[in-house]
Amino acid sequence: MAKLGNIFNKEEIKKEEQHPRRTIKWIHYSKLKTNPDQYCPARDKEEIESLADLIEAAGEVIENLSVSKSDTDEYRIIAGHKRCEACRLLVEERGLKQFEFLPCIVNNVSVVQESFRVLASNGYHTKKPYELMHEITEMERLLREHPEEFPTSLQKGRMVERLSKKMGIARATVQEYQQISRNLLPEAMEKFKEGEIEKSAALTLARLPEKMQKEVIEQGITKNVDIEEYKQKNLEPGAVEIRVSYRLLGIDEYDRSTVSRKALVKFLRGRYGSTSYEISQGEIRISCSDKNISISERSITWERYVTLLDQYCPKEEKEEPELVERREEQRDMVPEIETEDTDCKEPAGKLDREGREVSVPMDELVEEGREETAGLTRQEYMNSLDIKEVSSYISHFLSEEILRCPALIEKWLKDCVNEEGQSV
Repeated sequence: MAKLGNIFNKEEIKKEEQHPRRTIKWIHYSKLKTNPDQYCPARDKEEIESLADLIEAAGEVIENLSVSKSDTDEYRIIAGHKRCEACRLLVEERGLKQFEFLPCIVNNVSVVQESFRVLASNGYHTKKPYELMHEITEMERLLREHPEEFPTSLQKGRMVERLSKKMGIARATVQEYQQISRNLLPEAMEKFKEGEIEKSAALTLARLPEKMQKEVIEQGITKNVDIEEYKQKNLEPGAVEIRVSYRLLGIDEYDRSTVSRKALVKFLRGRYGSTSYEISQGEIRISCSDKNISISERSITWERYVTLLDQYCPKEEKEEPELVERREEQRDMVPEIETEDTDCKEPAGKLDREGREVSVPMDELVEEGREETAGLTRQEYMNSLDIKEVSSYISHFLSEEILRCPALIEKWLKDCVNEEGQSV
């Protein structure tokens, strides 16, 4: 039968293995070195002085520092950088030598675990945006390079989701900080680190080409609203480029054939994006892909392109049928206009902005849809019509007054047909 004393001793051994005793070692502040993985340096003089006042008032450093042994007789601080700096201040500036030695617990851990503990120790204070970005970047490196050091739950799944779960941060926020870390130029990153650039401005900068990032930094632009304005002026196509592309891509024809632009993005992506379409006029060159359209080397998404179209080339809304009928009635009430031929009088027709009558192309007079029944293209169908059929359609669209006056018919034909008899 086992002795009760032996049983209790085994229980004590198990408890000791689960909760090993930690020996406090008193180490001189000059032997404590900043950990290279520390990204929240104790630079705030007021904060260090405030902490020094508390330590002096308490008479000791209440909370032990966590350190690891270096190759020499020095130690790397894992947690307690600010306490070390506060004691340095008490000794060197206030002459209080009783604070030369600090209570430390020496940890025998791997390099990976040491790096992780530095990250974990910084989780107890409010982080600046740069510090949070650094923490996300470093945590990603540890998870990617040393997955065996972490629980199984953090070894599977997309990195963004793993980081979000480990750090308790939204996935969208993680992705934004990743963009900043990977794309922000060193000059801009330094300003971000010093707090001269806020997170929103850093994110906007990180999404710009390197050349433009340099221009923004050189000009001293730091506010997000100013960076956005600079981007609009220099990165996106301007009004001239948009208006030229509107015609080159045939969007004017699309507007005439549809009521709204709700499906325009899908139409453009399907017609030009899938075929890597390219076209140019003068210095303006357009190239298309499934996601973007590039105009004179300024690339934007199709969604953004349609937004700019609405801004620079707004679509004229089509009138309701009732309004059209009402306008036709009003037009018939307009007085007749005298022409050079005193024997002919012309009813006031549709006028353009300069007061001239708008000519309707010949092929628009022929009823649309008939070419589909005949199995021909529109132009082929027009060419197949004889004089009698054309005359029939003309008489249907022209007023009786014009048909009775040869001079007006001749004038109308000159506006609608060129010298070869083709529609203009």
